[in-house]
Amino acid sequence: MEDIKFFDCNCRLGLPMNGGRCAADTAALIAELNYAGVEKALVRHTNTDVAIYFSNDLVTNWVKADTENRLTGVWTILPSQCHELPEPDEFFNSFKANRIGAITLYPQEHRYVPCRLTLGKILDAAAERKVPVLLNGFAGQWTALYNFMKEFPDITCIYVEKGGKWGSDRNIRPLLENYAGFHFETAGYWVPEGLRDLADEFGAEKIIYGSNFPSYNHGNGMLQLKHCGLSADKVAMIAGQNLENLLKGAQL
Repeated sequence: MEDIKFFDCNCRLGLPMNGGRCAADTAALIAELNYAGVEKALVRHTNTDVAIYFSNDLVTNWVKADTENRLTGVWTILPSQCHELPEPDEFFNSFKANRIGAITLYPQEHRYVPCRLTLGKILDAAAERKVPVLLNGFAGQWTALYNFMKEFPDITCIYVEKGGKWGSDRNIRPLLENYAGFHFETAGYWVPEGLRDLADEFGAEKIIYGSNFPSYNHGNGMLQLKHCGLSADKVAMIAGQNLENLLKGAQL
C-alpha cells in the first residue's frame, strides 16, 4: 500500500489563542505533511473564536502561499442576518479563484442556533452547488445534529468532530444510512475493525481520512487505515479518492 495517496480532510493551521502545539504557517504544515507522507490537506483556522473575516482571510493567504497546490482552504460561515458574509452567489463564486473547497461552522463559539432560520440561505446554496460542509459544533449533541440534518437533508457533509466518535456507532450509523450526502471522517474512531465494518455496511465511499491535526498526528490514522482489513482499492478510496471526488463534484 506504499502508493496510496492521503488527502487529509481535517487539518487546522495557525497559532492557538491559548497556547498549544500547531503549525503556525504554510511552510510548517507542509513540513508536517511531508514527514507523515500526506499528499494534500483541507485546511481551516484553528481559532474558532476569531472573527471569521480575519480567519477566512488567513486561510486564503495560507493557501496562496502553497505554491505546490497541496492545500485547499475551508471558510467558516455565519448566519445571514448580521450581514458578515457576502450573499451566497458572491460568496461561492469566489471559491475557485481562492482555492477554497469547503465550508465549516462553529455554532457554539459564534453563538447561534444552527437551523434553517439562521443558515437556510447559505446551506441551501451549498447543497445546490454540492460544496462539502465540515460538521463541527455537534460533539455529543446528537439530538441537535439529527435536527440539523432533518432541516438540511441534501447537503454534502463530513462529520469531523474531534470528540464523540468512539463508542457512538448507534448514533452515527443512522446518519450514514439515511443521508446520502453524510460522510464520516476517521480521526478518533478507535474501534477495532470498525472502519472495515462501516465500509462493509454503508460503502467505503462514505468514509474519509482525516487526522484532526494538531490534536492528533497524521500518522496514527494512516496506520489504522492501512491495517483496517479492507482491500487496497477501498483503502485508497478512503485515504484520498473520496475527498478528491467530493471537491471535484462541487459546482463552483
